[in-house]
Amino acid sequence: MNKAKRSRRGKQSVRERLLAQSWLLIPIGVIGAVGVLALTQQQPDKAETFAVDTPGKPLPAQSPGVTLPGKIIPDLGRKHVPETETITYNSTPPTSGSHYDTPAAWGIHLQPPKDEALVHNLEHGGIVISYNPNQVKGKDLKDLRSQVRELSKTNPRLVLTPRPGLDTPIALTAWTYLQTLDRYDPAAVQAFYEAHIARGPECQQGQCPS
Repeated sequence: MNKAKRSRRGKQSVRERLLAQSWLLIPIGVIGAVGVLALTQQQPDKAETFAVDTPGKPLPAQSPGVTLPGKIIPDLGRKHVPETETITYNSTPPTSGSHYDTPAAWGIHLQPPKDEALVHNLEHGGIVISYNPNQVKGKDLKDLRSQVRELSKTNPRLVLTPRPGLDTPIALTAWTYLQTLDRYDPAAVQAFYEAHIARGPECQQGQCPS
């Protein structure tokens, strides 16, 4: 075989190898795109913080004798403790008791704050909505988040948080009040919010600390 023929065969062999490798890249690219799409679809909504920079609007006193939504839980007081302490409460989630100096951020959480921080939010007139992430997901979770955002426009003293191991799909808490829901019920969430928002022990006629 002369030198020219060997050169042509060598160039042809290189082209064939490159062509084969380019065909291999196509399924790899498709797999990569599918993987990125799957990760994007699985990525949860971002955490959101609600700005609480005013004491809120004054509220009328609650009418005596009116039954408010939720079960009344005995008041454990509201002593401040160092953030190294762990407190035992009389309900899950807690509704009163000793707590940290700093409350949790108001808003939508992806990871649960400590109970000792959340109790401080309740003391400041907040509502904490806890949900079991294994039972509330998909459309229900999306709708719950949307409702919390809408309620925050009236008074943003709200915390929505997952609570792994919660023995009910959803638990609504205010100071000394606990209501459990066996499914997402927007009317029940609305009623609890309207009855208890800005009614914590540090609030004065609906005006509360941040």
